[in-house]
Amino acid sequence: MAKSNLSSLQLRIISALILAPIAVGAVYLGGVWFALFLAISVAGMSWEWCKTSFQKNRSSYTLLVSIWLVVALYFAFEGFLEASLLGVVVASAALMGLTWFRKEEREWKGGFLGPIYIGIPAICLLELRGNEDIGMFWTLALFLIVWATDIGAFFVGRGIGGAKIATSISPNKTWAGLIGGALCAGFTAILVNEHLLTLEVPAHILAISGALIAVLAQVGDFTESGWKRYFDIKDASNLIPGHGGILDRLDGVLFAAPALYFLKNIVGS
Repeated sequence: MAKSNLSSLQLRIISALILAPIAVGAVYLGGVWFALFLAISVAGMSWEWCKTSFQKNRSSYTLLVSIWLVVALYFAFEGFLEASLLGVVVASAALMGLTWFRKEEREWKGGFLGPIYIGIPAICLLELRGNEDIGMFWTLALFLIVWATDIGAFFVGRGIGGAKIATSISPNKTWAGLIGGALCAGFTAILVNEHLLTLEVPAHILAISGALIAVLAQVGDFTESGWKRYFDIKDASNLIPGHGGILDRLDGVLFAAPALYFLKNIVGS
């Protein structure tokens, strides 16, 4: 097979131009379409998690996690939030029990975290979008802030360089990139509120909130990088050219979504 002549950055841009409209379209349509978008994403992330975290019985683990999390999403979609969250916890406990009894010691120590790591953020995203009046704007706000974080961190980190944050986990991440991502996210939060949310919140509070979400998004990036380092892999999969897998693309969203969901509840909008 011939190698692509496109650079990593070019592949990232092309993939983003294809995937971003799909994500925005799902958010815009809402309802069953957004739930379907999440279900497909959850199934893909479950496959990536299981194929990496487990050396044996990968198919059965993937099937277990995927079905359980999709069912949990269905409960959330139907308005049974407590049952949905309970389903995620039960899936995690079942996974730990299976690996324990199969004496797969190396795997149960981390594998059982998959349903929580994937399921809780997915449920928070569904709940964010579920508000008919303003749910679309909250969900778009989340994606825009996380995307701004990624763009700011990438270009500022590349342009300035400087001291690295944690070379043993993610050798290319710099403090300059972290600050650049936070600044871009803070500025984006102000713009998003002005044009979408229209909350009566001071600009400096919005900027700080956006920056904090950016930090959480980058913590999510480091968490996924640490998981990949543990299993000595470069990407969760190769489903998305230039980005790796779905987990690679959504690692920031997985940490930011619960934070924005709770922030929305605090604001009461």
